[in-house]
Amino acid sequence: MSRLDTKVLLDEFADYLQIHRGASQNTVSSYVADLKQFFDYLDQKSDRAEKRFLFNFESLTEKQIKAYLDSLAAQKISLRSIQRKITTLRVLYRYLISKGYATTSPLIKIKTPRLDVQLPEIFSVKEVDSLLQAPDAAQILGCRDLAALELMYSCGLRVTELLDLQLAHIQWEDGSLLIRGKRDKERWVPMGRFAQEALKNYIDRARRDLMKGRYHDYVFVNQRGLKLTRQGFWKILKGYSARLRLSKTLHPHILRHSFASHMLERGADLRSIQELLGHRDISTTQIYTQITSQKLRSDYEKYHPRARREAAREKAHE
Repeated sequence: MSRLDTKVLLDEFADYLQIHRGASQNTVSSYVADLKQFFDYLDQKSDRAEKRFLFNFESLTEKQIKAYLDSLAAQKISLRSIQRKITTLRVLYRYLISKGYATTSPLIKIKTPRLDVQLPEIFSVKEVDSLLQAPDAAQILGCRDLAALELMYSCGLRVTELLDLQLAHIQWEDGSLLIRGKRDKERWVPMGRFAQEALKNYIDRARRDLMKGRYHDYVFVNQRGLKLTRQGFWKILKGYSARLRLSKTLHPHILRHSFASHMLERGADLRSIQELLGHRDISTTQIYTQITSQKLRSDYEKYHPRARREAAREKAHE
């Protein structure tokens, strides 16, 4: 099997991820970065005469892959990052085999390290209310920020779904949004009354001023009338976090997590939440049941008279 130029391979692989797997630009960038690191490692380990990033992937062995993973662990790379890099290599070899560049994968017997499930941080209902009261809706930017925050919490949106939202995706008649999620999968999600009011107020009043004569369909824009970026939205959140002096990190996903957890606490069906969030696998949604279980345990120990009495007894014996 001939050696492949990895620089050419990266371009082809990126196209494969976008076109055939429908991966987002962020996912493609992460996969490409992982592979560059892997190719750098191979280049350093190869004979000087074989360098210049030309490799025969058919000849790579399980032992070499394990040595690479060991080198990552020695660098104190997190287990989560190592897990993602293994996934990247598995996808790479599926591509190589489909193109005839390799006949088998050296990762077949390599197990992906298990991670302890880290429960996502969420806001309480009171904390969400505090955040949603922070923007000054009488001001143009405050009007925009309130609409964005209301939609994220009301609809459980990912930040990219919020920022990619277009005017044509709003169904005012039944108060719903057409959302394009991962791999361009579309779903309709309902808006709550407060979110509808905030969004309509923003579009009717503030967006026109922010556009400054520009024309495009993206709903959320910056002060120059351009589509609001992830970096710009992060900056907005940091501003509110500093103003409110929040004890929890105000990141875009915390409103999505809070949406799912609050729905589940109030009796929503797990399958319904899965559909609203756009999860492909219900196992991804099930993490919120663990959050709810933790809260139930916390509330029980806090409010049940005998649980409180037992806790006080244990504290007295410390």
